[in-house]
Amino acid sequence: MIQLSLLALCIVAAMVMVIVGTRGLLNQVPQDERDYQDPLPFGLKMIWPLVTAATFVIGPRMKSSDLEKAHRNLQAAGQDYLVTPEELAGLRVVAAGVMVGFFLLVVMLLKQLNPATFAFCLVFGLPLGWLYPSLWLGERRKTRQKHVIRDLPIFLDFITMSVEAGLNITGAIEQAVMKGPPGPLSQEFSRMLRDLRAGLPRSEALKRLADRMDIAQISSFTSALIQADRVGASLGETLRAQSMQRREERFLRAEKLALEAPVKMMAPLIMFFFPLIFIVLAYFIYLKMVEDGLL
Repeated sequence: MIQLSLLALCIVAAMVMVIVGTRGLLNQVPQDERDYQDPLPFGLKMIWPLVTAATFVIGPRMKSSDLEKAHRNLQAAGQDYLVTPEELAGLRVVAAGVMVGFFLLVVMLLKQLNPATFAFCLVFGLPLGWLYPSLWLGERRKTRQKHVIRDLPIFLDFITMSVEAGLNITGAIEQAVMKGPPGPLSQEFSRMLRDLRAGLPRSEALKRLADRMDIAQISSFTSALIQADRVGASLGETLRAQSMQRREERFLRAEKLALEAPVKMMAPLIMFFFPLIFIVLAYFIYLKMVEDGLL
């Protein structure tokens, strides 16, 4: 009993020290300006002061290679206008602390707080919270790739028709952005057009587009355009071939997903559906056996 009281007292004292230290740190952190960034989701907005404080401490100490890797991951997920690489590192630290605090709160509500459960919260909470931003980015990237692969044939059709009607590739992409469906692909083409208006060569703008998105279909499309520019090939024929290839790939991908559906349904059927059937059948078998006097 005395040990539990001392442990609870130490935890409360540590929490008070953390709160006081965090408050002092927040007073030293410069005001965060997000005028040119995307609005924060509700969950991030609640913990953003802590993320800003953690970024203020961790950001200057990060290696340039780690920052470059984080920047590529953010670009591939389409979140580079939401958080910076330094803020992503601060978010990892805050997420780890929040996860540990959540586990401790659950343990305290269950009245099972002891040194073993405290160690359990630290061992499982810290890595889980640290990895959560990476899992979130991975999920955003997968969703983004699905939208891009779905919309790419449509954009290629608009670009092909515009080029065959007499526009250059820049004007054709502008028409595709205006007429095409909104989404991540439209946003990336808009960014490429801004690079072109800023004076960047077309080949360099296309390379940046491929590097940002890191999707095989986009890399193939940009490589074909760059090669056609270099050798003087017909852009219309190149774009039409790209459009047909992307449409065929999308059809094959849909066919693959349809063939995978029965396999993916096996686990839910075995875990949830079949046991219910067996329970119902066993109930009627039991009634029949009772009626026949076997039980």
